[in-house]
Amino acid sequence: MPLIHFADFEFDEEALQLRRSGELLRLQRQPARVLTFLLNHRGALVTREQIRLAIWGNDTFVDFDQGLNFCIRQIRINLRDPAEKPVFIETLPRLGYRFVAPIENRGETSAAPREKRIRIGLIPIEDLSGQAENYFVQGLTEDMLSALSRIDPQHLRVSSGPRLPPGAQQSEQIQQLTRHLGLDYLLRGNVRRSYDRIRIVAQLHDLNDRSILWSETYDFKSADLLAIQEEVTQRVSNSLALQLLPGTSVGARRYTGSPAAYDAYLRGRYFWHKMTPEAITLSTIYFEEALNNDPSFAPAYAGLADCYAQMGSVRVGTMPPLEALGLARSSLQKAFDLDATLAEAHCTLALLKSWYEYDWSGAEREFQAALALQPGLVTALLWQSLYFLAVGRNQDAVASVQRAREVEPLSSIVSLYLGVAQHAAGQYDLALRQIRQSIELDPNYYRSHMFMGRNLCWLHRFDEGIHSLQRALELAPQAADVAAMLAAAYAGKGDRKRALELLKKLQSTPKPTEPSVLFALVYAALGEDAPMFKWLDQARDRKSVPIYIATMSDEFRPFRSDPRYQTFLASVGLPATLF
Repeated sequence: MPLIHFADFEFDEEALQLRRSGELLRLQRQPARVLTFLLNHRGALVTREQIRLAIWGNDTFVDFDQGLNFCIRQIRINLRDPAEKPVFIETLPRLGYRFVAPIENRGETSAAPREKRIRIGLIPIEDLSGQAENYFVQGLTEDMLSALSRIDPQHLRVSSGPRLPPGAQQSEQIQQLTRHLGLDYLLRGNVRRSYDRIRIVAQLHDLNDRSILWSETYDFKSADLLAIQEEVTQRVSNSLALQLLPGTSVGARRYTGSPAAYDAYLRGRYFWHKMTPEAITLSTIYFEEALNNDPSFAPAYAGLADCYAQMGSVRVGTMPPLEALGLARSSLQKAFDLDATLAEAHCTLALLKSWYEYDWSGAEREFQAALALQPGLVTALLWQSLYFLAVGRNQDAVASVQRAREVEPLSSIVSLYLGVAQHAAGQYDLALRQIRQSIELDPNYYRSHMFMGRNLCWLHRFDEGIHSLQRALELAPQAADVAAMLAAAYAGKGDRKRALELLKKLQSTPKPTEPSVLFALVYAALGEDAPMFKWLDQARDRKSVPIYIATMSDEFRPFRSDPRYQTFLASVGLPATLF
C-alpha cells in the first residue's frame, strides 16, 4: 500500500500509522481507518452514512454517531486541525466531511496518477416486455446514473445517452456517441418480465477495443420492485467501481422498506418530470400515497416539496404562492428530519430560497450542498443556472448548464436551459442554435417554442418570434407565461392594440396563483413605467414566482438605471449594481 504525504504528515495505509516529521503519533485503529477513508476520497464530500457502511458495516447502529464523533476529534487532535478553521478536514453541517488539503502518494506500490477522467455512457435500460411507459425502468436508469456519478467524481464522468435504435443502426449510433462524447465505456442493460419473474441484464462495453469487459444477469421474483432496483443499482455500481477505479466505494442511497411506497414514489417522479399542471397534481397524489404506505420515506417528502414549490409558480400556477411555500417548507423539513444528506432536498430548499425567500446566498449554499452530495444531479445544475442568471453571473450560468450537458448531452431540457443562459449572456446566435436543437429533440415541449420566440424577438425577427410563441400557446393553451410573452412580443413589434388585448384577457382570467410579475413584463414591453412598477411591487409583496423574471427579461433593460428599479432590486435582496 502507498504512503500518503500531506503537509508534514505521512500516513501508512497498510500499518494504519500516522507520522509527523518522522515522529509516530498515537492514533487508534478506528480513527485511523476513518482517516484512510477521508484521504482516499480527498476533495469529495463523504457522508456519515458512507463512513458507517465502509468502517462500521451495515449491521452496526449502536453508538455509531458517538463513535464517529470520537474518531473525528482524535484525528483533529493529531493533525492539530481546529474544527472552526480547518486546514485538513472540513465539516459540512448535516452532511458529512471532506479532506481538503493537497496530498501526494509515494512508495513502490503506489498507483500511477490518473492522466484523465474515465468517461462512461449509460444507455437507458431497455424494457423487453413491451410496456410503453415503464416507470420502473426509468427509475432504475435514473438510480444507476445517480449511483455511478457518486463513485469518484474527480476521475469518473457519467453521461446519459439516448435510446438506441434496433438492429444494425445501433453500432452506427454507438460510434457517433463515442466520437461526440469521448466515451471510454458504455453501460447497457435490459429488463424482461414474465408472470412472476424478472430478469435484468447489464453489460459494460470497452469502446476502445469493442469488447464486453463485464456482464451480469440478475434473476428475481417480480413481487418486490424496490428490492430489485436497490440491489441491482448497488451491485452494478460496486462492480464498476472495482473494475474501473479500484479502491473507491459506492455510497448507498436510503430507500423505504415498503415496496408499495416505492412503487408510488417512482410513479410520482415519473409524472413530476412532465412538469405540467395536470402531471404535477397527479405527482402529489402518488407521493402522498407513498407516504401513506411509509411515513418515514424521506425522498417522498422531498418530492412532495418539489410539487408544492412548482404549484405556486407562474409556470404551473395551481396554488397561491404563500400557501405553496408553507406546504413545501413543511414537507421539506420532514425530509431533512429523516435524512439530512438527501441531495434532492437541498436542491429544492435552494429553489425555495431563490424563488420565494430572496435569500440568494442561502440558495447558492444549498445548491453547492446538493451537488456535493450528488455531483451529477441535473436538476440542481439547471436550477443553479437560473440562480446565477438572477444574480447577474451569466457565465457561471452557462458553465452550470454545460456541466449538466456532460451528464445528459442529448436532453431537450438541458439544450433549452443552455440556450436560455446563452441568451442572457448576449450570445443570441448560439442561443438560437441550442433552442432549435431542443425543439428537434422534443417538438411538443411548449417552453422550447416559447424561448425560441423570445430569442427571435430580441433579434427583431418579430414575425418569426410571434409565430413560435403562438405555437407554444397551441401546445399549452392555459400557460400564463406564454400569453404574457406573446403580449410582450406584440408590444415590441409596435402592435400596442394587440398587446393590450392579450394583457386584458390575461388579467381577466382567474388564476389560483399570483401572475403580477407577468403583468409587469408586458407593461415594461409597452414602455409604461407607472403600472410596471406598481405590478413589480405587488409581485414582490405577494411572492409572484419567480421574481427574477424581472431581472432576467430583456423588457426591463430600459429601466435599469431608474432609481425605482434600483429600489426594487434592493427590496428583493439584489444589489443595485447588479447591472
